[in-house]
Amino acid sequence: MNRIIYLLIIISLIACESPIIEKIEGTYPDNQPKKISYFQEVEGKEVKVEEKYFHQDGKLKMHGKFLNGKREGEWKAYFNNDQLQSVGTFKNGFRIGDAKIYFPNGNLRYEGQYEKDKEIGHWKFYNEQGKLVDEKDY
Repeated sequence: MNRIIYLLIIISLIACESPIIEKIEGTYPDNQPKKISYFQEVEGKEVKVEEKYFHQDGKLKMHGKFLNGKREGEWKAYFNNDQLQSVGTFKNGFRIGDAKIYFPNGNLRYEGQYEKDKEIGHWKFYNEQGKLVDEKDY
């Protein structure tokens, strides 16, 4: 009996969550979406929970989540050839932690760390063939 009550409580909590509202916030001349934002109603207000940007051909360019109106968690960007361009993490709207940026061929371009949007520590820079060409400390 306790399991049934527990299950009903969980189902009711899930059912009470407001649906995601999708809004196209920018288009290319051919009306392909450039930017789509996703909102959820919280206490009568629409709150942005996710954002996606697209290349003109419709392929995903960048995406990530929002929390309290600020970037939160992992964000990824892609070249038009679907190759990963960059990956980074945000907390309370600030870039934090490891950052990796790639060339269109998939090789690492540079890597380092952020703390509140500022480069910190040791950064490494590579050429398009993957050879280390520079290093810098912040």
